[in-house]
Amino acid sequence: MFLKIDKLAVVLTVAGIFAAGSAVAQEKTFKLAHVFSTDHPVHLGVLKADELLQEKSDGRFALQIFPSGTFASYRDAITAVQLGTLDMAPLDTAIDCLPASGVMLSPYTFRDYDHWRAFKESDVYTTLLDDISDACDVEQLSLYTFGFRHVTTGDTPATTLEDFNKLKLRVVNFAPYPEAATVLGATGTPLPVADVYLALSNGVADGQENPFTQIVAMKLFEVQDYLILTGHMLASSGMTMSQRAWTGLSDEDQVMFREVFTEAAAYVDSIVIDGEAELLATLVDEYGMELIEVDKQPFVDRVPMVMKKYPEFQELYNQIQAVE
Repeated sequence: MFLKIDKLAVVLTVAGIFAAGSAVAQEKTFKLAHVFSTDHPVHLGVLKADELLQEKSDGRFALQIFPSGTFASYRDAITAVQLGTLDMAPLDTAIDCLPASGVMLSPYTFRDYDHWRAFKESDVYTTLLDDISDACDVEQLSLYTFGFRHVTTGDTPATTLEDFNKLKLRVVNFAPYPEAATVLGATGTPLPVADVYLALSNGVADGQENPFTQIVAMKLFEVQDYLILTGHMLASSGMTMSQRAWTGLSDEDQVMFREVFTEAAAYVDSIVIDGEAELLATLVDEYGMELIEVDKQPFVDRVPMVMKKYPEFQELYNQIQAVE
């Protein structure tokens, strides 16, 4: 997400961190910052990218990685990439500068993981990366997934629209995330991530929606009893590079960088997708959540409500749906 903030403050903060950093920057070392922990799939993917980059460049290039928000917040890191004061950072959504791309986080854009992988092999995917690059003044190198988002609830199970109509569902307060509540028929309750656990504990919200990875990481199983497999949204993100760093590469090295981060993104996808069965078993068998499967079609049938609200999504949505 691209937001307007004090650019001078970002520049000064970035400069201060580089000056104070324990690692001395070397020529052809690219600085990459993210907010994820060192055991998160994104960080593991970045490590894989560094390994591939050094291998393919015969040691000419490497990454200097700043994990866990040690460099800057998510928003400040993205702004720094746009300014050229940071080389690389993950981008969750480009909706602010390319509104049509918001469909990537819209409900039921992707049917399953096979659909996601087919999309990444399609011309639609390649065109989307180019469009984000042009609109957002960055170089979008790749996209990867965090997994499908599912609903959890406390003492109220839900399987139908009628059930969800009675629920207050915590949603991310950034478009189009709240549309999860729209298609499910629930009342959306926007809350920052730091407040979710307490809100579920005290009844401010009856439930929430997240990928398995976040449900485990946030320990939501402690305050939620039911895991409802709505699979309503595929959480995705991607790696961006500053135009300053990108244009400083030769044509051959640009091709190499794109290959490296395409392969690293596939590695992240594999970690997430292959690990879901184990995470699901952990949530059910170890943490005692009750698993509920639902008929998704009544929810899918409500997607036109989202398209009516965001007509700029429709063309890209249709293109993605046509991918097989």
